[in-house]
Amino acid sequence: MDDRKRGWRWAYAKARSYHTGKLQAAYRATRFWLTGDTGAFPSHGGFRKTRIRR
Repeated sequence: MDDRKRGWRWAYAKARSYHTGKLQAAYRATRFWLTGDTGAFPSHGGFRKTRIRR
C-alpha cells in the first residue's frame, strides 16, 4: 500500500479494529502520524501486544 494513504485516519481505524478504546486508538494514531511507529500497546482485550509501523 502507498505510504501516503497510511495517515492518521488509517492508523486510528487499524488500532480500533484491534479492539482498543477510542482514546488509546487516537493516541496511537497520533504517534504513528508523527513518528511512523505506534509503539507496543495491548490489544484484543489485553490478550495481545500490537505495534503498527511504516
